[in-house]
Amino acid sequence: MKNDIFESVIDVGSGFLLAVLIQLLIFPLFGLYPSIFDSMGIALIFTVVSMTRSALWRRYFRKKRS
Repeated sequence: MKNDIFESVIDVGSGFLLAVLIQLLIFPLFGLYPSIFDSMGIALIFTVVSMTRSALWRRYFRKKRS
């Protein structure tokens, strides 16, 4: 259980950091110049959506198995 939580924190945390870095590097190519706080807010929204999506799929497949 402890390892699962640690792995989840590393997974979600690294995804969040990557999202912020990618936005700061890629958005200017499209003429968008978000502040670091804007990028963090956008990354947070996508992180929550991603976690919710994963949880719903996991629940779906667990119900399907039983």
